[in-house]
Amino acid sequence: MGILISFLNLLLYLAIIILIAYAIRWLITGFLGWPIDPMVYKWAQIVVGLLCIIAVVVWLVGVLAGGPGLPHFWAYR
Repeated sequence: MGILISFLNLLLYLAIIILIAYAIRWLITGFLGWPIDPMVYKWAQIVVGLLCIIAVVVWLVGVLAGGPGLPHFWAYR
């Protein structure tokens, strides 16, 4: 059960990363009407992809080796 909850936490984390990236893109292109340079857009996609890969690797290390895992958004302390 713990693996399922941690996997759902990973999916939430990835959804937040992608939603923020999409919101920034919409803010720049749709709301402000500024064009994004293709090279800047390419590098932004690379950065978002790396953030997603880092989140997946941290989750895998947490599941397989008992490492720290992803940050908990609603941890009770």
